[in-house]
Amino acid sequence: MIGINIVKNDTDNVGKIVIIDEKNRVLLLKRSQYVLKFSGEWDLPGGHIKEGEPLTVGLAREVKEETRIDIEDPVFLLKQKNIHFFYVKYNSQPVELSHEHVDYKFFEKNELDIKEKFQKVAIMALEAYND
Repeated sequence: MIGINIVKNDTDNVGKIVIIDEKNRVLLLKRSQYVLKFSGEWDLPGGHIKEGEPLTVGLAREVKEETRIDIEDPVFLLKQKNIHFFYVKYNSQPVELSHEHVDYKFFEKNELDIKEKFQKVAIMALEAYND
């Protein structure tokens, strides 16, 4: 019997996560030119959830694809339109970027720009994490 690999389609639902290290810094990824939408901008790890995929499973898959980091027990932060934001403590695994990103950095709170959507969410996550 020949195996059939069914490719699930992306939904409009997006999962993003704020990964917070032991120094209260957050991980942002710089989008590559390969990704036409928002190329060169700092982004949170995550992406589109597949059809039939639970939100946190899709989030973990996207984070693994983009950074090689395994996340555990993400905490829900907020939903804005179709984007679900979570935060989690960084487990010190090495970051290995996919072709979607060209750089990464752990940012301190004072380095984040509240005018940038994902950076504003990162600030909110830091405040929730430290409560």
